[in-house]
Amino acid sequence: MHDVDFEQYPDEHCKKAPELLKEIDASGEMIHAICSHGYGICVDIKPEHDMEKILFAVDELTGLIWAAAKMRESKSTKDMEVSSLKKKFKDKKFAAGCSRDVIRQGAEFLGWELDTLFEKTILAMRESEDKIEEEMKSLN
Repeated sequence: MHDVDFEQYPDEHCKKAPELLKEIDASGEMIHAICSHGYGICVDIKPEHDMEKILFAVDELTGLIWAAAKMRESKSTKDMEVSSLKKKFKDKKFAAGCSRDVIRQGAEFLGWELDTLFEKTILAMRESEDKIEEEMKSLN
């Protein structure tokens, strides 16, 4: 839901979201949370609550993790370790579209070390990987 406006309005990402979300009677809190993940990138709405800070931090990071997973023999996060993700994170050419600065800033917002953010995000992705894979198969 956080990218509700991205496909239709990529140049106005997080700017068209309030209008679209109001159409479904989304609360002001939900609109703020969704729009704040673009803080400093496309909007000046700062993440305030933990959930908003987490969304801000992991939006870029999940892309990096998924790209790293696809490079693994297993094509999965299930056997990914923080140390291997750190190597990919340091390689600026790998998944170059994933902003390392945003990931670092997200960890700072949360008061977490990068390793903690990496570990928690890998574990969360690992936990939901089978269910997402199952859902994707059912769409085909």
